[in-house]
Amino acid sequence: MKHLSILTLLLALFVCSCQKGTTLASIDACPIDTMVNDQYMNDAKEMLYQNILKGVKVQDSDQPVFNQTEVNRVLSAIQSVYAMHTPRTDSIFNTDKIHAHKIYLLNSVIIKVDVNSPEIKNLVSGKPTGNADFDALLAKYHFTYDGRYPPDANLPFMGLYSDTWYNMKGMVPLFLKYPFIQGAQANGTVGDGNNITYRTSRTSRILDFSIGFGDCPAGCGGRITWEFSVDENCHATQVR
Repeated sequence: MKHLSILTLLLALFVCSCQKGTTLASIDACPIDTMVNDQYMNDAKEMLYQNILKGVKVQDSDQPVFNQTEVNRVLSAIQSVYAMHTPRTDSIFNTDKIHAHKIYLLNSVIIKVDVNSPEIKNLVSGKPTGNADFDALLAKYHFTYDGRYPPDANLPFMGLYSDTWYNMKGMVPLFLKYPFIQGAQANGTVGDGNNITYRTSRTSRILDFSIGFGDCPAGCGGRITWEFSVDENCHATQVR
């Protein structure tokens, strides 16, 4: 019984996601408050997507759905900074309400279409396209056509929108295999503003919260940044 008890204890310690001495690669997540999960989910996905575009190694970076463990690592890092409850972090979350600047709108795909194809004509008129595979794609990822800006011969583009944010590196290619779609890309924004960025070292997750100032619609002329490091036990420290 003694040996069995020790084995049970070792297994329990092994599966704990916040065990001291693990490396970042083995961390799933520490507890995440509902507020952080709800208010920063899209921020986490935005930060991961920007890292993917930079060539940073992110698990399942070629899949349309973000790897949930990767998302949770970002969210739990944000949670750890939020839980510090220092004057600075309270200002970041409650006064300045800093979020990741949404360069990409990962719930929206802009597609270039063949306006004369029956599939696109059906879609514009509010009907299923008639292409079963494409209609299944839209249904699976909850994409719908807005309808406010119908495509025409001079501007053959239309927007598709979802209630969920996706990894567009994996999502966009799914739209490009249909003959009535001639191009596709993630929707995006212009300008600049407050921001959160995320990166990792071997055993730490690093978040930079920043406030941009100056003519931010044209590109912020300056920026004040506060950096936090979160270790494998979800303990956050302000670095600068």
